[in-house]
Amino acid sequence: MEDKSTANAASTAGRVVRVHLACRAYLPIGSSLRVTGSHLWDPSESGSPSDTSGARRVAAIMGRDAYSAGESGFAGGSLGIGAPNVVNEAESAASGEGTVTPLGRDMASPENALVGVHDSHAPYYVSSVEMVTSPETYPIWRTRKPVVLVLTDKKSKSESVDDMDADDDDDDHNVKSAVIQHSYRYLVVTPGAETDGAHGLGRFDSDDDLDVIKNLLNKTKISSGSLSALNNFTLTSNDSGGAEFPVALWENPFLSDQVDDDLMEESTREMSTYSASGSSFGALSSVMENHARGHKRQIVVEDLPYRTLDIDVNTASFVRNANTDEEALEFTEDGVIIDNWNGHNDATFYAYRLREGLKRAYLNRDTDMVVDGGDSSMIIDTQRPRKRIFIVCYHLPVIVSKDPETGEWMACWAESILAKTANSAFVSSYDPHWVGTCTTSTPIETDADRQALKTLLASMDCTVLFFDENVRDAHYKGFCKQVLWMAFHHVDLLDARDPAFGMDFNATSTEKYTDGTLLDLKSPWDQRQIVKWWEAFSQVNHTFAVEVAKMVQPDDIVWVHDYHLSLLPRLLGEEEINIGSRQTKKIFYLHIPFPVSMIFKEMEFGCTVLEGILHADIVGFHSFTDARHFLSSAKRILGLPHDSLEGGLIGVKYKGKTVVVTMSSVSVEPEMVDAVMNFPTAISGAAELKAKHSGRAIIAGVDVAQYLSGVSLKLATYERLLQDAPSWRNKVVLVQRCLIPGARCLDEARTVREIRGIVKRIKSKYGDAVIDYEEVFGSSMPIDQRLALWKVADCLFCADVRGGLTLLPLEFVFAQKGKECPGIVIASEFSGVFSILNGALRISPFDMKLTLATIDRALTMSKQEREGRHLRDIDFVSSSGSDKWIQNVLRDLFDQTKSLDEDERDSEENRSSEGKSVGAFLADKKEEQFTRLRSKSVISAYKSTSKRVIVLDFNGTIVLKQAVDSYLKRDSAGSTMDAPPTDVINSLQILCSDPNNTVFVVSGDNKENVEQAIGHISGLGLAASNGSCFSPPLRDGSACRTWLALDLGIDWASVEGVALRIMAKFTARTNGSFIKRAHSSIGWSYYSCDPEFGSLQAKYLVIELERELAAFDVRFVHLKGIVEVIPRKLNKGIIVKKILRDVAARNNNAGVDFILCMGDDISDEKMFTSVFSFISEMDEDYANVVPSPPVIQLSQGILEAQPFLVEKPVVRCNNQKEKMFAFTVSVGKKESHASQYVDDARDVADLLVKLSSGKRASYRRETDDEIHRMQFS
Repeated sequence: MEDKSTANAASTAGRVVRVHLACRAYLPIGSSLRVTGSHLWDPSESGSPSDTSGARRVAAIMGRDAYSAGESGFAGGSLGIGAPNVVNEAESAASGEGTVTPLGRDMASPENALVGVHDSHAPYYVSSVEMVTSPETYPIWRTRKPVVLVLTDKKSKSESVDDMDADDDDDDHNVKSAVIQHSYRYLVVTPGAETDGAHGLGRFDSDDDLDVIKNLLNKTKISSGSLSALNNFTLTSNDSGGAEFPVALWENPFLSDQVDDDLMEESTREMSTYSASGSSFGALSSVMENHARGHKRQIVVEDLPYRTLDIDVNTASFVRNANTDEEALEFTEDGVIIDNWNGHNDATFYAYRLREGLKRAYLNRDTDMVVDGGDSSMIIDTQRPRKRIFIVCYHLPVIVSKDPETGEWMACWAESILAKTANSAFVSSYDPHWVGTCTTSTPIETDADRQALKTLLASMDCTVLFFDENVRDAHYKGFCKQVLWMAFHHVDLLDARDPAFGMDFNATSTEKYTDGTLLDLKSPWDQRQIVKWWEAFSQVNHTFAVEVAKMVQPDDIVWVHDYHLSLLPRLLGEEEINIGSRQTKKIFYLHIPFPVSMIFKEMEFGCTVLEGILHADIVGFHSFTDARHFLSSAKRILGLPHDSLEGGLIGVKYKGKTVVVTMSSVSVEPEMVDAVMNFPTAISGAAELKAKHSGRAIIAGVDVAQYLSGVSLKLATYERLLQDAPSWRNKVVLVQRCLIPGARCLDEARTVREIRGIVKRIKSKYGDAVIDYEEVFGSSMPIDQRLALWKVADCLFCADVRGGLTLLPLEFVFAQKGKECPGIVIASEFSGVFSILNGALRISPFDMKLTLATIDRALTMSKQEREGRHLRDIDFVSSSGSDKWIQNVLRDLFDQTKSLDEDERDSEENRSSEGKSVGAFLADKKEEQFTRLRSKSVISAYKSTSKRVIVLDFNGTIVLKQAVDSYLKRDSAGSTMDAPPTDVINSLQILCSDPNNTVFVVSGDNKENVEQAIGHISGLGLAASNGSCFSPPLRDGSACRTWLALDLGIDWASVEGVALRIMAKFTARTNGSFIKRAHSSIGWSYYSCDPEFGSLQAKYLVIELERELAAFDVRFVHLKGIVEVIPRKLNKGIIVKKILRDVAARNNNAGVDFILCMGDDISDEKMFTSVFSFISEMDEDYANVVPSPPVIQLSQGILEAQPFLVEKPVVRCNNQKEKMFAFTVSVGKKESHASQYVDDARDVADLLVKLSSGKRASYRRETDDEIHRMQFS
């Protein structure tokens, strides 16, 4: 590696560093040495638990494609890995699935390498740099082209929208001594080999097998003779019977136990140096997973040892570690340090050795071990503080009352799954704190009352919030109960017009409004009536966010409960950003149903509510039906796809992170119910009910007196039973209790009036003995009274029309425990409990005939069947209390978000230290370097350079696009080539007018649409059809553009003839789809179709196209709601590299010193890699690089010196010693080859405006809420 020094730079972000490496390795003929590129293996969802990076699959692909042409001759320096034959680019970017595999084979299966299955992830993982040698320099291998690194801004504590404008003064203060590390690995590649064994990827059946590999990998000299020991191992035999060398042999000098022991001793001694130097090295897990003797061992590529190169970010130069023995270093003639293959004492292994020493010390630390059944993975350190969990709910789970005589406030825990319970493992393992409001029967009128309640509840680990009565009523009785509650229970606007449970516009006040917002507009179709309720809803959620943000610390967990606070996850995250705090882990759990997407879309603010929920790390539901509706709404409203995750969970990609959706049911508290069943009041109450209804079978029912509870349907069915079956009139009684909570007053009043009428009619016909009806004011019936009823009841009748999870049927099942003849639950199929209880009888409350038969069956059921049905449910009911439910949800949080232990996160520098595997640590380091772009850095580099190239994607980059998965496209941006905003157009005009700039926009659309949208901008170059045709910058005075095209050597007319016939058939069958034709591209668009049906049709279309076009050199790209057929050679990177080469060749090969390349989807990844490829070849002769395709002229016109028709024969630039800046920017945070990212096209607009004028894009000032409201208007 080279040791250079340059003058201090005002800004290091975007600074290009070229790294040359050299290594001594004795290789057999036919093998060559390579070194990994700008980053190492990255964990992804496409792998398996034992190989999270998918490295095993990639190695198999390397075995097939090593040293092939790759991209049909236009790849260059990437091991020849070509583009996949079929790529679902949109899904691969979001889910890790990138190909259509033939015959339905699993992409990860080894046999796929033999049938030629390509993988879209291969270019991400196999990007490596070729090393060369010569007879004069052998065995020294040296990189032909440098590894290109780009320095980035320091990652902020909380990356927010405002980070583009953040003040970097603090960073400038620290940057003087900041050092970043580039990690790399060597590998030996043998073209033609077919095995993927013996390179650290396989499992070994015995220690003898592992010893063979140890002996091979620990040889500094690798020769054909050293392979003879592998004849008995899993290597493919060649024709002569000898063993073939593996296709990819990774360096691993620490596999030997002896070397590993020496390493640990040496690294432990170096720990004092580590502490003194203040280095930010973290710890790594060992490379091998060593199981008990006799079990298989496994080596994972991502956990192999790595080498490290230190780079000073201030000078962009390489620095030597202070602990390096200078006399032990060896250099090439031009000053590159020489590594040694498997040289475990090399200086570049210093960081790895140090981390392994820290790892060993960490694992040997003093801890108290809790082992369950021999599982030593459960490690609890009693010295650590307990993790804090904030349980945030609108109603605190407490009962508060005031002594009328003394005026003293009293409080106790309520009967709730959120309340603190005795002997709770959750409370003993964590430090919980509750935040919410409280409801009292006595009004809270004075500040003294509020202060007394705060003090009282603080002693119970509760923080209480108080709101003005008008705000509280508008929030809870208004928006929550009149809007959200109805929508979440599948009540749409049409249902809301029904007087049975219509919207109560008098819910929050008895005064008439004169501003035309509530009472003056009676029609529920006009949702402007709920604006004031929405404002109160937002205010309450914001107040909660502010108060919770004051209390939490970065390692805390915030668990938000129910729809009342559905904006809180987003608002809390924004508040944490505002105060400069690191983001806490957030859980949102919904305890009521979630509606279908069509109903959710009817709400004016539905999109904002949905986004508020999606800002949580975990979103939980009690049933899969609700989770399915949530996922459908996320896809159809926001265009967010979902994927299955390891462990049976589901993940939704949102704003660069995976939101985990989980389902977990909860039951009653068995200890509490057991205790109450023995209360004297419960025993006497049961005896009274039994005596009162002696000789009659008891049908029990406890429901809220609201329309959707189905009480009226239940009573009507019971009346029909008495009418059609006279024999039951003297044998049965319905004991019905109706709760009146006062939350939906109009609904409750109407429902109670209807119920009373039916009860009166039943009594008048059949007497008072057939029905026992009472009303209970409040949201619950006392538990001792409920249990008294459950103990004597023969069945529980639930007839919910639409309902969430209620614990009453579970409590009924538990109360039957020990009963000689257990009772039966009759559950509505529309209730949440039906999916939990396997022993319940199913009914539809609308099917009276079936319900009558079910009641008769329940009353006449044999004892044996009753016992059998009871046994199906009693185990779950008895063992699934709130404690277990909480632990299940927290387990999902820790598993899927990889939450770290407290002592691993004591500081920002040590967050990713002890206990992490090599792969996980390197992934974290890469994540730290993948930072949000700061406009100050770009502007600083822009002003200090003079040979600038700016390349921008169109749709999704300079034009806002809507996700294709959204069912309803509320705007046409991105689908009909609408022009960019005025600010962007003006900025492009200013940038293009600068003679030091070359600006190009590269689009996947046809040239006619691109030219119509932005073709009028003077000085702007255009590239259409993914770069297959392009128009050089239009100069002042030019009347029309001249279009050129790349000659890709394919009979495109024949391809179109076949593809058009197939696409026309699918177009006729798929409403909303159409065919798009462009130069060297033909596409089938389903952007305007139903997203699920369109995606399904697209998959079948690809299969048919692949079969019919197998004879042509084409590939199929699934991107942005379109399936495209394009030449295999074609990608956006070809035109980008051609632009850069042309600009660099100007003015006697003056070169390029500033590159800004921005794109939003996976097709733009080739633009990013082409930028790095161009930089790496800037010091090469033209004879050593792959030339661009020939150019032909499509339209008449005059080109100034025809710069693009003939590529310059020399690419060696004269500015090698000058500073160079390259900003490759992904629009949207996702896995990318880009160095940095911005959030969306609005950030791109901001940057362009600032580069051109220093101002801010005007349309960026609109808030997300305003944008959503405009979309819904």
